[in-house]
Amino acid sequence: MVDIRPMKLEDWEELHMIDIEIFPDDPLEEESFRKWIGREGCFILLDDGQIAGHLIVARFGQDEGHLGRIGVAKIHQKRGFGSVLMEYAVNWFQKQGGIRQVHLYTQDFNVPAQTLYKKYGFEKTGTTWHFFVPYDSVSPRHEYSCQPIKNDEIEFVGEKFPELPAKQIRRYLLDKEYIVLTLKDHNSHILGACRFTPSFPGCFPFKITHTDCFDDFINGMKEFSLPEYNYVRATFTDLPELAKLCESRNYKLHHRLFKMSLSLE
Repeated sequence: MVDIRPMKLEDWEELHMIDIEIFPDDPLEEESFRKWIGREGCFILLDDGQIAGHLIVARFGQDEGHLGRIGVAKIHQKRGFGSVLMEYAVNWFQKQGGIRQVHLYTQDFNVPAQTLYKKYGFEKTGTTWHFFVPYDSVSPRHEYSCQPIKNDEIEFVGEKFPELPAKQIRRYLLDKEYIVLTLKDHNSHILGACRFTPSFPGCFPFKITHTDCFDDFINGMKEFSLPEYNYVRATFTDLPELAKLCESRNYKLHHRLFKMSLSLE
């Protein structure tokens, strides 16, 4: 008998072993798991009482949804459980009300996953890169300054950078794990923004208007980084020129993902 229910604290050990098997390069951390189970949108798929898969979904910004994680244990694969979870996810987003579009990220080489997503109406809408950037590898121009976002800048940033909608920025600011940073020129014009997670350490989404801003933005993050880290993980979407810059510097590429989106309108 197949059933889907909310995640529980006691699921951690079994779920963690399954997650390591499915996502060896990006497994769940217990601290993140404990945060997730306190929120709506975290589910377990059971097959005759045994954990067979999991699903994490969430509202994003004003009218978007995010499918953050979906996986089926290898021993339970090829039994249609991926489709069961996808149907549950799409229905969950539809029931929330007001969600016009849902997005997810999938590895560029994971054709089976992409095929599953396309089955439910998702289409590729972008490419995301995730690079490890050492702080000592950049050459700051000192033309731009990096600083925490101000309340009166939230709406402007949300309009300028759609990947950081104003409502989502406010949610991030309620969580002490995150800092939302802006990059400004000497005239206080905002040319970049990101959600920075010092404990990761990383920035996603990371947005800049041109690559000349990059070194100053990365250099400015050192002030907000924890002392044990000498690098930052920069994750950005649809900035191929920045990807070329990172590649030319031989930065380590953690992954390249495809962004896929589903319209609910």
